[in-house]
Amino acid sequence: MKLTRRDFLTNLGYGSFLVASGALAALFARFLTPNIVTPAPGPVEIGSPDQYALGSLTHIENARVYLGRDERGFYAISAICTHLGCAPRLDGDEFACPCHGSRFARDGRVLSAPATRPLDRVFVGRSANGKLFVERSRQVDADYRLV
Repeated sequence: MKLTRRDFLTNLGYGSFLVASGALAALFARFLTPNIVTPAPGPVEIGSPDQYALGSLTHIENARVYLGRDERGFYAISAICTHLGCAPRLDGDEFACPCHGSRFARDGRVLSAPATRPLDRVFVGRSANGKLFVERSRQVDADYRLV
């Protein structure tokens, strides 16, 4: 069987189309899969209170929270988007979700969709040794502060 130049180029074109289609399908599947990271279960110790300055908002990676400190005390905002569970990042004075574009205010309120509810607030406590800890399984309201 002889392969003509025309048949070779036709097969090359079809092969290129199939490879490009497969790559596009893989990219599309990746787009539909959110960047979900499951937080550690139970309380997570996050250090001593003097590590966090007044007015700060610090990302605590292993606890999947942003720990804030204001004049009323400590509070923790979940670093998991309420839309699809992606990890929003602090972008200036707002949280921005890289997956679908939700934006949240510094206090967790929704600024732009697709998220419809604010970022969750989680419990911040102080252990017997004086260290702070967060417990993601206990949600609190936005007014909660650890003094």
